[in-house]
Amino acid sequence: MDTIYMPNLRILKRIARESGLKEFWLGGSITYYQVAKKMGITFDCKDYDLAIKGGKREYASVKQKLKEHGFHIIKNRPYYLKFQKAFQIIAKKGDIQLDIAIVNELSCLGHFNFECIFWNFPSGKLYDPYNSLDAIKKKNLIPIISPKDENPFILTSRFVKLCARFNIDFINNKKLYIFSKSLAKLMRKWKTANKFHGKYAKEHTYFGMLQAILRSKERKVFIKRLQMSGILNAIFPEIGRKLKNLNDINNEIENAKTPEDIVRILRHFLKNDKK
Repeated sequence: MDTIYMPNLRILKRIARESGLKEFWLGGSITYYQVAKKMGITFDCKDYDLAIKGGKREYASVKQKLKEHGFHIIKNRPYYLKFQKAFQIIAKKGDIQLDIAIVNELSCLGHFNFECIFWNFPSGKLYDPYNSLDAIKKKNLIPIISPKDENPFILTSRFVKLCARFNIDFINNKKLYIFSKSLAKLMRKWKTANKFHGKYAKEHTYFGMLQAILRSKERKVFIKRLQMSGILNAIFPEIGRKLKNLNDINNEIENAKTPEDIVRILRHFLKNDKK
């Protein structure tokens, strides 16, 4: 096995030592960081995404264990993954931050093949059921669920961020184009009284979209792809309706550094369009 595919045992052991957790799965971008770096794609890994099998009892146990080991609990709540109830704990201690999902099965995690890479502790083994590390090198992003199997806003946020990170053209890829059009259609029709699936999911996607634009290599091109797929119109309809030409957006967007910068530039576009 290529050494860049191998789980980083130092990271796994540090998480276990600092948290007191005896068994967990580490997922997220850290698992493909070295592969991406070799492709010239770099990013910060700001936290560690852990998965622990269990339910309400394990949720309480993990919280207690983290507190005993000096972690500050930033957030803890029940939430949903693929419409299945799960639990989330975000905890911080010094320079280490954990984002922990308590799930019935590992299959609750991952909406795309790139998200289904895990390192196990204590075995130190790699779990890559979709051969995703090789797929990442080829930029072969594959949805592993139907658009109808997850909240379309949450699924869209994950989709656009992955496409931006790896500069994936989801318009000229027929399967991803159909997938993106389905997401846009579902978002436009989405109605729910549930706070998580309504207000939270939409806010999560608004911020995810801004993050994706910041990540993208050519931001105007990326915005055009969002528009062509219908995603831009579904999330930011006022911008989608009024954007006729990419030149309408200030070139300053290519140098924006924060989500706030993107918001300011887009507001300026809307303000000028109304004149």
